[in-house]
Amino acid sequence: MTKIILLIFTVIFFTGCTTSSLKLNKSEELVFNYNSTEYLLTNNIESKELQNYKDLFVYQYKLVNEQGRVLFYENARTELNYEFNFGGLYTVMYLFNDSQEYEEVFSKNNLRLVQLTLKDKTHVNVLIQASDTQIYSYVYGFSNHEFINLARKLRTDGDVEIKRLKYQGVSLSLSQDPITTWNDKLVYFTPLIRPLLGMGIR
Repeated sequence: MTKIILLIFTVIFFTGCTTSSLKLNKSEELVFNYNSTEYLLTNNIESKELQNYKDLFVYQYKLVNEQGRVLFYENARTELNYEFNFGGLYTVMYLFNDSQEYEEVFSKNNLRLVQLTLKDKTHVNVLIQASDTQIYSYVYGFSNHEFINLARKLRTDGDVEIKRLKYQGVSLSLSQDPITTWNDKLVYFTPLIRPLLGMGIR
């Protein structure tokens, strides 16, 4: 009887979970998978760079679509014996020059759509996917219209609120570098990562 109850609980638990992933596919398109539905975010890599911090590897991509809209996608992953010291949102806030304010547009499980306030008082729309404590990925540069439309597509039930954006998110250009601030001081002295406390799963 106990096994049956445990099995029912497990099925209910995993049925209620939302699965999502943000990654480049084999065609080098940036795709976002959410509840078995795939959304193409952009499809042409303009440039890419790897930043190596010994126990942390950051892959940065500048992408553009046919309409010229630019997004930056970053995938950060630790070595097997390390993990991130903070959750996905707070890690990303540190990366945007220690942003102190944000407005949450949509949130479910490990997925968050937020508008960060930068120190120069501009705002950037960021989709954050934090699947586990060793891999965080995020993409930024969405217009407000695009960001809200994406949130509406992702909402599968009425209990998840989509909040109205108060400010206009910045648009990025092909001439720009990433606006995140990766550096040794941030990684090692904040610190962004720490020795692994539990069993990490990749």
